[in-house]
Amino acid sequence: MATISQLNITPIKFSINELIVDPVSLSENFNCPICEECIMDVNKCEALQCKEGHVHCRLCWMKSLESKKECMTCRTRVNSVDSLSKNIYLQKEFRNKKIFCPNLFKILKSGKMEIDEKFGCKEILKVDELEGHVKECQFQFIECPNDKECKTRLRKNQLKDHEEKCKKLKSECEFCGEKGLVIDDIKVHYSECEMYPIKCPQNCNSPTFNPTIERGRIKYHIENECPFTVIQCKYREAGCMYEFPRSELLEHMKLIDHGKYMEATIDQHICKFEKSEKEYKKLELEYNRLKDDFKILQSELKVIRELKFNYQNKWVITNWSQKLQDYPKPKSIESPEFMVGNLKFKIQFYPNGGLSDESKDFLSIYLYKFDNQIPSKVQFSFELLNKDFTRNRKLASTNIFHTENKWGWRSFINNSLVTPQTGFVIQNSVTLNINIEILPEEKEAFTS
Repeated sequence: MATISQLNITPIKFSINELIVDPVSLSENFNCPICEECIMDVNKCEALQCKEGHVHCRLCWMKSLESKKECMTCRTRVNSVDSLSKNIYLQKEFRNKKIFCPNLFKILKSGKMEIDEKFGCKEILKVDELEGHVKECQFQFIECPNDKECKTRLRKNQLKDHEEKCKKLKSECEFCGEKGLVIDDIKVHYSECEMYPIKCPQNCNSPTFNPTIERGRIKYHIENECPFTVIQCKYREAGCMYEFPRSELLEHMKLIDHGKYMEATIDQHICKFEKSEKEYKKLELEYNRLKDDFKILQSELKVIRELKFNYQNKWVITNWSQKLQDYPKPKSIESPEFMVGNLKFKIQFYPNGGLSDESKDFLSIYLYKFDNQIPSKVQFSFELLNKDFTRNRKLASTNIFHTENKWGWRSFINNSLVTPQTGFVIQNSVTLNINIEILPEEKEAFTS
């Protein structure tokens, strides 16, 4: 069955003129001189007035103050609705007016309200009592909780009769809380619900135990609680082979002298303890060994983290005109050695070309790696600087240093272009930007 909190309540919209028991009691004092409607509403009993006591309804005050900050009757200055005072005498008198409960009425298809003599609420109450009454009124209109399939609109006190007829009504299991169950299928759910109460299969009905148990607890109940479950003596391993219902455990312990079994059990526990103690010492040694290994690994990891796996620098080669003469093809200028991470490199710079014939008349540059036993993937670039940075000559590459210990370019730039006139030679020096990064090792994909 649906709970009240689940119900979709559809309140009736009404005005004071429709609910008032004695319409004549609403004198002119309660009418707004602008719109001639009642200045107060049953849901908000407030009579707003200016300093001179002129009362208007809230809606007229709001509309008027949007254009003029003054009273509509006497033109007294009014800054906002919040600056208006309340006429407590009118409000008190209004709250004491007798009205019908809104749920006395029903809404016709035309949208008009009509008194429902047969099913409506017959309560007559003060305006002040309306809010509390409507919250509890059993005659208010609701929609069937299964509103997506059943479109029936009914009064709250008719819900129980409706639920018995509504085959599309959805509810929730009162035991596990599962929602969206169709009433027709609730019995099927109960036959599977883990929290549905069922009787113990062994028909135990002891005052100590609840005669019904949640279905999901049945296995635990039989194994640990049910007085009819046949159990073994706790000294079975020591030699007591009796079996009996759980309810007879105390009687069994009184009738049988378990002294010798207890001694045997103690001996067994001593043996187990001694064995466990040996295992503990063995594990303690292994733990200490692993602890030492862990410290070593931490130290190695610290060293690795402190390594820098990228390198940036500038190499300025001075006295360029003399170097062109001193380093004919295929002689190279060697840079100082440097480390990137834990790998050692140097740069070989050939002013007049390297060993190959293709490098003739070209400037050749190579990155050389020492100790090529471990493969290393390296991304690097060389940039020959020009007075005009837009004319810098830059080349980049990514290579694996393993079988080859150097990678680079045999035709980096035509050496006829490396002159003071072209901007590459500045004060008889050339400058090379170096950028190197060691890339992480790539794992090979598994194949099968």
